Amino acid sequence: MRIGSKLALLLSMASALAATAASAQTRLDVSRTPNYGARSISPGFVPDPIQINVTSGGNLNVESMHLGAGCRGFATAAPDFNFTLTSADAFLRVFVDAGSQDTTLVINRPDGSWVCADDTYGLNPGIDFNHAQPGLYNVWVGSYQATTRAAGSINITELASVVPGARAAATPSALDVTATPNFGSRTVAPGFVPDPITVPVVSGGSLNAETSGLPAGCTGWVTRQPDFNVVLTGTSPSLRVFIDGTTASEDVTLIINRADGSWICGDDSYGTLNPSVDLRGATAGTYNVWVGSYRQGATVRARLNVTELDRHP
Repeated sequence: MRIGSKLALLLSMASALAATAASAQTRLDVSRTPNYGARSISPGFVPDPIQINVTSGGNLNVESMHLGAGCRGFATAAPDFNFTLTSADAFLRVFVDAGSQDTTLVINRPDGSWVCADDTYGLNPGIDFNHAQPGLYNVWVGSYQATTRAAGSINITELASVVPGARAAATPSALDVTATPNFGSRTVAPGFVPDPITVPVVSGGSLNAETSGLPAGCTGWVTRQPDFNVVLTGTSPSLRVFIDGTTASEDVTLIINRADGSWICGDDSYGTLNPSVDLRGATAGTYNVWVGSYRQGATVRARLNVTELDRHP
């Protein structure tokens, strides 16, 4: 091969490599270190919302990447924030709060697919995930205009009432974890006997759990004070709380404030109207339990059960 031909071939190869590199630099890169950090979160997290201060924008035109419907704005190649959801969540909302600045939102889901938003709440974008799957979520906050850099925040919430401009309290004021429980309390150590602990209770109350600032999926009418407290002295690999022995065909619910201050709820488990909640790796501390009535004004006599065994309604 002549020197000229070799030179032409080398130049052609170099040009192709440069084009490939340039192409890679014009895409959003899920492998890059996020601009504003990363975090693992579990359902029932507190405080809610999680808030990360960010500045929007970048030099890449998202619309030209054809990622999907509504994917637009200007962003950096690196994500602005990554979060890893440790287990499936019934409801999760991610939104940007940048006031009157026009921003966009781009998210790469754990399955590798893209979802985007723009102007959901005025000029602020938001995305709701119903039955959010566990795994890594890469989040970009774009600017609608190439020259804009908007100071704002990424917000992650389980509360449908939380939107840009509104902050939720970490602990709902309507339900009082410090109040004396209606049907007593019990201090137990892992491996307790007899198992299950069984407590007669009556469901219901005047407070609507759905409007009390609790996570999505918490339903029923309850009292301000807990119905029962379980004080666990050590870590239990598996703690199950369930309701059975109901004296009517009414639907009852469960609301539990865990030892770490987070909330978890249950309704209609094992094909019945009775709820059950599993607490995996339950740590030492107080578990406040409410037994709700799904229908306003209903009261149901029932049994509250706490077990470490594979028992259920």
